[in-house]
Amino acid sequence: MGWKAAIGLSAALLSVVFATNRPLTAAEITLQIKGGGFEIRGDLKAYDGNNYIIRSPEFGLMELEGSRYECVGNTCPTAKSTLPVAPLNAATDAKPAVEGRLGTATFIGGSAIGTQFMPELVASYAAANGLGVIKSIGRDIRDLDFSLTDGQGTEVGRVEIRRHGVPTGMKALLNSTADLVWTSRPISNKEAAAFALQNLDMRASGNEHVFALDALVVLVHKENPLITLPVDTIAKIFAGQITDWSELGNSKGTINVYAPIDGMGTWKTFENAILKPRGLKLTKSAIRLATAVEWSDRVAADPNGIGLNMIAYIRNAKALNIEQSCGMISKPSVFSAKTEEFPLARRLYFYTKGQPRSGLASDILKFAMSPAAQQALKNAQFVDQAPELKPFSDQNARIAFALNAQDPDFRFDAMRNLLAEITPASRLSTTFRFALGSAFLDSKAQDDVQRLARELKDPRYDGKSVLLIGFADSAGRYEVNLEVSIARAQTVAEALTAAGYNGATAMAYGELAPVACNDT
Repeated sequence: MGWKAAIGLSAALLSVVFATNRPLTAAEITLQIKGGGFEIRGDLKAYDGNNYIIRSPEFGLMELEGSRYECVGNTCPTAKSTLPVAPLNAATDAKPAVEGRLGTATFIGGSAIGTQFMPELVASYAAANGLGVIKSIGRDIRDLDFSLTDGQGTEVGRVEIRRHGVPTGMKALLNSTADLVWTSRPISNKEAAAFALQNLDMRASGNEHVFALDALVVLVHKENPLITLPVDTIAKIFAGQITDWSELGNSKGTINVYAPIDGMGTWKTFENAILKPRGLKLTKSAIRLATAVEWSDRVAADPNGIGLNMIAYIRNAKALNIEQSCGMISKPSVFSAKTEEFPLARRLYFYTKGQPRSGLASDILKFAMSPAAQQALKNAQFVDQAPELKPFSDQNARIAFALNAQDPDFRFDAMRNLLAEITPASRLSTTFRFALGSAFLDSKAQDDVQRLARELKDPRYDGKSVLLIGFADSAGRYEVNLEVSIARAQTVAEALTAAGYNGATAMAYGELAPVACNDT
């Protein structure tokens, strides 16, 4: 039968820094906003005596209004420059430019996604449609504006990226002054209730869109000898109950805790997963930072530092393994984020009120949810949702833990059967999650079915058998959990058939091979 691809189905467990210290090159200029507080560097491409066009390492081609900035240093232009400016990302083999006026799309959310991924998404959308992009910074430095131009340089659409935070975005979406909100957390009950007054279920497919996956990672300096930290220890460090590295076996040194400012989605996820379940609060001595790059770079520069960030922003710091309460150790990786098995794995969301009010916003949303956008996620170092294969040997730690589990319901005969099935197989990262005791496919699962059906139709899978393996947690009786896991596998098999792929074999193993501790 050739090798097998196994797909797991488990229970649900569940300000931007622009300036650098590098020396300026001959073609580079520094522009400071009048009044101070912000500067940006880039290669000068054109200057008409009023406005600057530069290519920034962070944001690509940008137009900056000269009346709001002053050029500093000896590389500033003294006369008009007539250097030609090529549209950003205008690929030679791109599609013909989109015709007509596309309108204006307004997207609102937080710093981390808005700084790195959203600009990449706009640029990738433009390239796929043969459009040029000119970027500019608004009067508020949290505002990024993207002018989309056709082959003649005529503006055909405009995208406004507003990094004002998720609460602001939700209010704007509710009032129909924004097309889309991006967020690293699911919509809250309070926010969802406000939309429900407009007869909108914001958790329904069509309003809630999972566009990427993520894992929060705990970061230390690269020279820190630690490799793994227990989750309870992480909580005590961030709560100020452990204050010196010598308490963890390192050389003596006061632990400096770095954390995002309150209200950031990244912080809320960490706080809800690590601190609140243990009745703890962040230490008052923590250094609170507003931008995603700072969350990593301050730790990377501090041998005594510890912090957290998205897996896309490890940068020059070191990410630690996390030991769960039952002893299971999880390594931070793109694969463990895709399977949502890393303890701090999470989903990244777009929220819309159905189809956005702007045609351009609808087009970009459709592009963002398509296979073509997965490369944009990779370019921004985010976790894309394209299925990924790993051999059975990479699952050894999970299997070893399962074999060593002290569970009265453990069935050796069932485990032997499971090992016989998966030992010659490679595992696909696609993993379907379910609510407790449920076999219902949520909005992400419905999108995943379509993605998986497309993937399995690829000629690479010809002649290969596909197993859908259902699991459940250990709450309740073994026989009941086995029935739940069977229902989950069959639900996905039926959904795949409806999506146009036939031939997957559904099987189930109840509460065997847990991906997390069964202690809650």
